[in-house]
Order: sequence, then C-alpha cells, then structure tokens
Amino acid sequence: MKSTLITASFIAAALSAPTLSPYVSRQAGGNLQTFGDALGGIEATPVENTGDAKRPFKVKGDTFVKIGAALQRSCDQQFNACANAANGGDATLSVGACSTQKDQCDATIQASTAAATGNAQAGGNGNANANANANGNANANGNADEKKGAAASCTK
Repeated sequence: MKSTLITASFIAAALSAPTLSPYVSRQAGGNLQTFGDALGGIEATPVENTGDAKRPFKVKGDTFVKIGAALQRSCDQQFNACANAANGGDATLSVGACSTQKDQCDATIQASTAAATGNAQAGGNGNANANANANGNANANGNADEKKGAAASCTK
C-alpha cells in the first residue's frame, strides 16, 4: 500500500513538473542576462530567447539548449572583451578587475539557475516525496489501528 502511494506520487509529480526552464516562457528577444556590472562600459553579452523550443537561448548568434550555458558564454565574452581592453592599453581597467567581475557574473548565474531549479524541484519532486511519505505513514498507521478496532490517530 505504501509503495503504491509513493509510486503514484512520483508519477503525479513527474507529470506536473515543468519541462522547460522558466526563462523559456519569455517571448523571443529581450535580454535574459541579469548581470548588470560593466567595467569600462563593457556589458555582458545579451542572452536572448530564440523562440525555438530545441535551442531556446542565443548569445551573439550561437544557440544553446540550457540557460546556464548561454549565461556562462555571456559572462565569458564580457571577460574577454574587458581583458582585451585592459591588455590593449585602457589604463582604467586591469585583467584582475575583469577577472573579479567575471567571478561576480558567474555567481549571478549560479544563484539564478539554482533558484530556478530549486523552485521546480521544491514544487514538484520534493513536495511529492514528502507528501508520499506522510500519506504512506498515515495510511499505514490507520490500517494498523483499524485492525485493532480503534480509531486511527496520528500522534507523535
């Protein structure tokens, strides 16, 4: 009985879990890159939604399946442009400062993709597992109590 409930909960969670990243729901175009720092005025390359379900993210003409990879490319391109400017004689920049900015851009990616993934898992699989266990235990306790002829109770 308990395994049946758990299996049913897993199936329900799988069917109700979102299949696409929340970033995909935006219409084609628009910048999905949220990192806004720009040393020397050099911004992170825009990440756009292509509208193509198979490769929904684009950075400077290159397309990606996952938002994390597209955002990473955007941060890498910003770093390269910043480092090139620093190496090319821009006295207001240093490769070290560009590297620090890249670390900050990367941290923004980690936070945004973790939040999106965490929300999808918490709303789907995580809660389904907890509910399956709670329901399974309640039913197991209820069945055991019914066999004794007592009312089912859930006390801890």
